[in-house]
Amino acid sequence: MLRNFRAAVEDWDEVCSALGPWEAKNLVEAEAEDTKQHHQRWVRELLSWGRVVQRAIDLPEFPDRALAERVNARIRHLEDKLALWHGEMTSAEAERILQAAFK
Repeated sequence: MLRNFRAAVEDWDEVCSALGPWEAKNLVEAEAEDTKQHHQRWVRELLSWGRVVQRAIDLPEFPDRALAERVNARIRHLEDKLALWHGEMTSAEAERILQAAFK
């Protein structure tokens, strides 16, 4: 069962990884509101799935701590993306996140 769980997390993580290149291509200079709305829906959906997984991995008896850390890091990353592209922040905060995301 854990093998299937890991495979599902890998699939989710792969989609999350595809978000960066898509952002670079479609959002960096995007003016279209529908593109930004699409992105926001995508990130929120990925976060929702990640939080479902997070509930399982946060149980003390979950055996794969490395996977748990990876999921938690990805969720923080998605939260940063949501804040960067759709939240209120200073330009300095936005620049810091952009630099970290596109290294």
